[in-house]
Amino acid sequence: MACLVLPVSILRRRSSAVGYQPLTEEPELGDHLVTVVVGKEKREFLVEALVLEENPFRVLIDSGYAKIMRDKRVVFVDVDAILFEHMLWLMHNDSSELFQLNVSEIIDFYAQDS
Repeated sequence: MACLVLPVSILRRRSSAVGYQPLTEEPELGDHLVTVVVGKEKREFLVEALVLEENPFRVLIDSGYAKIMRDKRVVFVDVDAILFEHMLWLMHNDSSELFQLNVSEIIDFYAQDS
């Protein structure tokens, strides 16, 4: 199941209730949405491009765990899908815990199970 994620700050500006929700049909991709394919399960998320510019997502991409295909607006992220979804959930809920995450340590921890 795919998901659409918008940061809380954008939601508040737009006064929208979209937020973080499963997609029930094929959405029209705007310039602001990026498809993120996560983990071995190849779980797909539609994510606001601004989300990927924020920490810890930026750290995740910069650390080499992500492969970006700019022409197709797709990002492949080689981390556990549950971890990625949890990070999106924290972003959606405007949790200060998100910015305190040590992404490298968490990824190393998840990699031990592989």
